[in-house]
Amino acid sequence: MTYCQRCGCDVCKPCSPKPVNDNKRTVIVASDDELLRRSHFQRLATATRSLGMSRREIPNWIADTIYGFRGKITWPGGKPFDVDDEDIDAAFNDDGSFRWLSGFMYFDDVDPKQAPQRRILTRLRLIDLAFRISNPVRAGFIAK
Repeated sequence: MTYCQRCGCDVCKPCSPKPVNDNKRTVIVASDDELLRRSHFQRLATATRSLGMSRREIPNWIADTIYGFRGKITWPGGKPFDVDDEDIDAAFNDDGSFRWLSGFMYFDDVDPKQAPQRRILTRLRLIDLAFRISNPVRAGFIAK
């Protein structure tokens, strides 16, 4: 099965909306309050699972998406948001197996009983940011 990288739909070939890697584009990262909502957490898990990637491929997708973006990334207040070379590995505690992602994607089908813990905010923010860059439409659905 092939999934469109932009909209997540099951397709034979990707859709062709306007390029999302515009150097004039500004992407605003999610606030802590957004990321700590159970609904946001579950929609993010659903979107991540729909990528159809293994848990080891997802961090590569995050890195390729964020580091390849040429526009501006800011905090909600307008301050620049910087992602260093090792931030993605550090967010996942340098666990090369990325087992946490398997558990996270489990919430695609299961309603979380509590809000996500603050200690995983960085992970959620990076995943969410990758969707905001690669697929703004889907990111809007995740954040609603």
